[in-house]
Amino acid sequence: MTLTEARDLLREELLAVAAAAVPGQQGVVTHDVGPVNPHVLEDGDGPQSVCLITVENGDPAVVDPVGQVEAAVAALAGRGWQAEVQPVESGHHRASATRDGYGIVVHGWDGEWRVTLSGQTPEIVS
Repeated sequence: MTLTEARDLLREELLAVAAAAVPGQQGVVTHDVGPVNPHVLEDGDGPQSVCLITVENGDPAVVDPVGQVEAAVAALAGRGWQAEVQPVESGHHRASATRDGYGIVVHGWDGEWRVTLSGQTPEIVS
C-alpha cells in the first residue's frame, strides 16, 4: 500500500465514524498533514512516512460527549477496529482504536457539542 492510499483509507474511516458518532451530521476534515517524518525529533533524518488527519463533527443542538464517544467506539468496532474507552479526566472523554498499524483517538468534552477524531497512518517507507 502506498502512503497516499493509506491516507485516503484513514480519511474515509475518520469521516465514516464521525458521521456515525453524530447522527444527521457530516464530519469536516479540519487538519490533514502529511506526509511527515515521525522521527524528526530523534535525529531530524528520515523519510516522510506517515499522515495525520483530524475530523470534527457535531450538532450545536446536542451536547452529548459521552454518547458521541460511545457511538464512535461502536462504529469503530463495527468496522473492525480494536477500540477502547479511556477513563474520563477533567471532563475529557476519549477513546482509542487501532487496526493494521493505524491509530485513532476520539475526543469529547463536557459542555461541548463537537467530537474530534484524530488519526495516523502506519509508517510507510517507499
